[in-house]
Amino acid sequence: MTIQKKILDLSYIPIQVSNSSSCPYITNKVETRAFINLSDYPEAHDQLAEIGFRRVENWAYKPICSNCNQCIPIRVNCKKFVPNKNQKRCIKTKLVRNILPSIAKQEHYELFKKYQKERHTDGLMSKMSWDNYTDMINLTPINSMIFEYRNEQKKLLGVILIDIQRDGLSAVYSFYDNKIKKISIGKYMIIDSINFVKDNKLKYLYLGYYIKNNEKMNYKNQFYPNETFSKGKWK
Repeated sequence: MTIQKKILDLSYIPIQVSNSSSCPYITNKVETRAFINLSDYPEAHDQLAEIGFRRVENWAYKPICSNCNQCIPIRVNCKKFVPNKNQKRCIKTKLVRNILPSIAKQEHYELFKKYQKERHTDGLMSKMSWDNYTDMINLTPINSMIFEYRNEQKKLLGVILIDIQRDGLSAVYSFYDNKIKKISIGKYMIIDSINFVKDNKLKYLYLGYYIKNNEKMNYKNQFYPNETFSKGKWK
């Protein structure tokens, strides 16, 4: 099925286009997005995700920037995933994973603020208030959940917001304690999510957009085998 046919299948859904704004990922680039209100069409989410859309709150969006196609949707084939040596070392430390409903918690927000301050000082998310954070977590018209990770002393180390799809899971957003260097917590959470997909007989973990020229986004290509969405096909 071509990308044109896939979009035609969704043609009953109103698609809006954002105003152009400064790209948050690549310096001196301008970003434009197509977006759909999922509150009215939650049943379309999985099909949209399978053609490269992402979710934020009750919106599905996809970059449609002129003269730029560096935001490439990427997903891991979890059934075939085998960790490399570095990833095997990462998961030797066992953290406790708790599965929670997608409801904002103050403890999580405090870790989120700390993470933004240390990793994304100049980003828009660093300015998010408690109300903004609550919207990010609570406003979901589909099935979503939270994975939180704690050590043996029950200290909160990481959180990842997860969407449940018909063919796997989608990692919407994650944050963690950046000062703990003995454990690569961000990597640990991805590997654990891959294993969760595998254990539940699903196939894919969607990781959002891989951006080769952005150091904070190109780590997603480290998990093999993976597939990228280009010209209407996953390859």
